[in-house]
Amino acid sequence: MTKMTFITFDGTSIPVEAENGEILMRVGQRCEIPGILGECGGTCSCGSCHVYIDESWRDRVPPVKELEQMMIDSLMTKQDNSRLTCMILVAPELDGLILHLPNPNL
Repeated sequence: MTKMTFITFDGTSIPVEAENGEILMRVGQRCEIPGILGECGGTCSCGSCHVYIDESWRDRVPPVKELEQMMIDSLMTKQDNSRLTCMILVAPELDGLILHLPNPNL
């Protein structure tokens, strides 16, 4: 199992465990992470699974692909470390990954 931590906008840490190969968005939904909605079902067309990769992990997560970047660019809360969890597969090298959730009020 790969361990990761979601940190809510108010600073609450939510540790989770995931199977390798699982889509990170599905992990967030299964663990009832607030803000990981996945309204489009994981097709990279809504941005409702948006997170910020912790700076300490930024260079260790697979790079953003063009379709994902286009969706991120449309988000009002985007940052340089924005990612969509529907585009990240859980892998052993992501053990310890830290993900921050955007402000839900924006």
